[in-house]
Amino acid sequence: MMRRAGNSRAQVTSTETFPAPSSGWVQSGNIVTAGMDQAEVLDNFIPTAQGARMRGGASEHADIGAAAVRMMHYSSGGVDDFFAGTETAIFDVDRISGGGSNAFGDVEGLTSGDWTFGQIATAGGQFMVCANGSDYVHYWDGSNFNPITDEAIFDLGFDAQTGAFTVGSTLTGGTSGATAEILGVTKTSTTAGTLRLGAITGTFQDNETITDAATGSATEDGVSAAGSTVAITGVDTSTLSQVWNFKERFFFVEKDTANVWYLPTESIGGAALEFPLGSVFGRGGSVLFGATWSLDSGSGMDDVCLFVSDQGEVAVYEGSNPSSVSTWSLVGVYEIGRPLNKHGHFRAGGDLAVLTEDGIIPISEALKKDRAALQTVAISYPIEDAWKSAIANRTISYPISVSLWQSQTLLLIGTPAKVDGLNVSFAANARTGAWARFTGWDVRSTIVVADQLYFADNTGKIFKADNGGLDDGASYTCKYVGKFSPSDQVRAANAVGITYRAVSEIPVTLDAMSDYNVTELDAPSPIANSSFSTWGTGVWGTFVWGDTGTPATFTTWQSAYAVGYSLAPAVEFTSNETTKPDVEILMMRVRSERGYAL
Repeated sequence: MMRRAGNSRAQVTSTETFPAPSSGWVQSGNIVTAGMDQAEVLDNFIPTAQGARMRGGASEHADIGAAAVRMMHYSSGGVDDFFAGTETAIFDVDRISGGGSNAFGDVEGLTSGDWTFGQIATAGGQFMVCANGSDYVHYWDGSNFNPITDEAIFDLGFDAQTGAFTVGSTLTGGTSGATAEILGVTKTSTTAGTLRLGAITGTFQDNETITDAATGSATEDGVSAAGSTVAITGVDTSTLSQVWNFKERFFFVEKDTANVWYLPTESIGGAALEFPLGSVFGRGGSVLFGATWSLDSGSGMDDVCLFVSDQGEVAVYEGSNPSSVSTWSLVGVYEIGRPLNKHGHFRAGGDLAVLTEDGIIPISEALKKDRAALQTVAISYPIEDAWKSAIANRTISYPISVSLWQSQTLLLIGTPAKVDGLNVSFAANARTGAWARFTGWDVRSTIVVADQLYFADNTGKIFKADNGGLDDGASYTCKYVGKFSPSDQVRAANAVGITYRAVSEIPVTLDAMSDYNVTELDAPSPIANSSFSTWGTGVWGTFVWGDTGTPATFTTWQSAYAVGYSLAPAVEFTSNETTKPDVEILMMRVRSERGYAL
């Protein structure tokens, strides 16, 4: 927009300050009256209490060769084990990240990777139990995976494998004629491992050829031996789709039913008892997941057990033993939006938040408000429009995933959304509730292991999140556009300034935008790699003695041009470092002249 020739109105130069976007990316509320500490665009920044910092990169941790549907974590005695489940196998991620082969899964012959998991301590040790609703429930004892069926397991080693074994098929000894049902397959190399078998008829012989009714073929290695004695009776464990631990007892959801099953306390096996919920859920449907939640009963916090249906009903029970009327009772049934999937929930302090079609709903609010009122108290309310768009575009192949990185107060949600051809994830500061977008990360599943957040993409790569200054070896750009500041007069911006905190002054692109139109910026030169005086890493003559990389405050101005009734500042940084960038926006300014007429 050009100034009219002969305009005699007095022009007044002024500078307007825009505080750092500590309230984050906001896509709800009135755009004209939005707070100045909000952002119209906040890509690849993480809101902080004082401003917004550039996120770190995504560095490859392992490549398992196929998409990880879900990941699992076991911790005991200071040891953390990290696993990823594909549609056909479970991989030990640490084995692969340490240089091991991804050509074989540690557990093979599976039909789903949609695992949930829980951990419990029993008299026999620490165990992780996992269920997916398609394969037998499995447990990890710190050394091995074993299937759990309704019978004891026999182990049979094999090597020289030439064909994949099929779980559920009958194994036959070529010489002995012995037979047994294959209940599980674990591998130690591409051609060797252990078959987990049911009851054996006959006696398998060492070095004989063993085959199944499908494609399986190998040479027996040794003789059969007694394996796991853990069994669950009363229910087919392959129908159990979700598992969680409540008051030292495992509960399971029976897939596509309103039934829940539970085991004796401090046990990973035994007689499973049914707890039907069909009469409790008035809207019908199936139980989707269960979880533990801390309820303030008035005399202090107390853990209660939640059962959540796929129709958005939440049944809350208190007590410890569903078999006893005196120690188990229904607190109430409450309504929320339809949950997105059985993984779509996370604990934040004592509360539980559920990802629904209406937004991210804290259970504590669901007990106080009806469904319509819940949307305004949803954790995701600031990004309501973006949330609804992402939910509308979700698919079975690209579900919504979520993890809360407690120590970094970072909530990461993988979505199928895209911007400018780049994958988009939603991120939030879990302490302040301020949101941002992460672009360039294909987040299919997430997990926190040993206080590090990881995500898996669709190609089989597993990345450390917010780590280093590159996205899988490539540079990435961070962009912030402030909320537009309205005026009753036309203004012409001529300069934009930024104050930021960093280790050293860095390249930056500044500009101004007008009248709620967000345009592209020219990406600045990448931030150069920084070398600080870490003992043994400096090159003589290239660093300043005593430079420890302590952040300082810098202010930069650049010329800009935008004309309109509303103005907003914009900035871009580009990271191309091997180390994580330490850059935080503190303030921006727009200098403009008033007195223009359109």
